[in-house]
Amino acid sequence: MERPVWKQTSFYGFLLLSALLALWLADPAATSASGRAVLERCAAVVVPSLFPFFVLTNLLVRRSYHRYAASALGRWMEPVLGVPADAAGALVLGALGGYPVGAAALFRLYDQKQLSARQVSRALAFCNNGGPGYILGVVGLGLLGSVRLGVTLWAVHILAAVLTGILLRPRTLESSQAIAPADTSAGPFAVDFIRSVQDAAVTCLYLCGFLVFFGVLLGTLSRLLPPLPALTAAGVLELSTGMALLTERGLSVPSAMGWAAAFLGWGGLCVHCQVLSLRGDRPIQMGSYFLGKGLQCMLSVALVRLLTVRDPLPLLVVLLAALLPRLTKTSWKFPARPV
Repeated sequence: MERPVWKQTSFYGFLLLSALLALWLADPAATSASGRAVLERCAAVVVPSLFPFFVLTNLLVRRSYHRYAASALGRWMEPVLGVPADAAGALVLGALGGYPVGAAALFRLYDQKQLSARQVSRALAFCNNGGPGYILGVVGLGLLGSVRLGVTLWAVHILAAVLTGILLRPRTLESSQAIAPADTSAGPFAVDFIRSVQDAAVTCLYLCGFLVFFGVLLGTLSRLLPPLPALTAAGVLELSTGMALLTERGLSVPSAMGWAAAFLGWGGLCVHCQVLSLRGDRPIQMGSYFLGKGLQCMLSVALVRLLTVRDPLPLLVVLLAALLPRLTKTSWKFPARPV
């Protein structure tokens, strides 16, 4: 027997989208103003700051230069984080380039047959992170009024990512020998550079599209919701808008750092949509990615609280109780350094 229309999931989706369309049509001036504000931010901040990193990320992987990071950090990657040494390049690029540079590097490594789909899925849980340029400049200096606090937030952010990788490290690891060896023969530099610029331009186009949509959506929600739910929705949906709202709330420094750490750890649904668009039709499961971002969000808040509360001992005990069982069950077998 067929279910009634009003009980079908698609019907509720139709109602939600129809309500959103009605809200946007009811106030087209505010809708266009929200979209215009996001486009201005894209032109002034997002594209200039991220486009060069996208170009360099593509070029570094195409030229196999990421292997320098793999040689420096590679012996730690598999025993500590459960992924091959080649993922070290994506971890470094993600930590320096910001969202979603780390994910873009991992997908490029998959295309180069240096990581398998399962290894990329695991690495996505902790390799896609916010960069120091955004965290130190926008969050530290702009929101908290201190570059030092921005450095603290970035360190907490990366530490939480590493702890996430340790906590989600599988007990049985996929052998790296199952991966086809990568063709490291370098082609013409000019060809790789042109293709890197083209890929980066397409990535930025997708990025701005998601930012405009979520910016308009958050502009509507901010007019309908009370301040605290609106702030939470902004952090869940779009990172930069959530940070902008934090500056308007007049929060204390410890409270602002906690909110900022949570937003940075989660990254925002807008960033997650960007990662999904970068994945394309590659057979890479995203469950580990979303689990990792949720765990990184909670760990970031806990680490900030350790730094800001007067008596951090109870929270430290809780963190150690959660980490120690996982650490003691891990086999720490480090490969010998090459002679």
